[in-house]
Amino acid sequence: MNQAIIFSDNEQYNIHSQQVEFQAQSQGALMSCVISLSYLQKLNKITELTSEQCINVEKTALTLFDNVRFDIEDLAEEMINQQAFSEDGKVYLHKA
Repeated sequence: MNQAIIFSDNEQYNIHSQQVEFQAQSQGALMSCVISLSYLQKLNKITELTSEQCINVEKTALTLFDNVRFDIEDLAEEMINQQAFSEDGKVYLHKA
């Protein structure tokens, strides 16, 4: 793990955009990272959510995030090191 990038444990699910947003800190700068629910499903090898998972979608998204947290942090770290920021200053994780 790169000590220069620190990831917080304050991820939040945005039901409107169907994305989980989490924070990273690099060289004193705080930045937002975003991953979609569909990409979380792909990383967890889930093709379709069950009806119960859809009802509790926030809990489901955060559980899926936690299941692959280290993989997500590795992806985010790589994008941050490549300075792959979007126009709004966020790092959007998606399948390359």
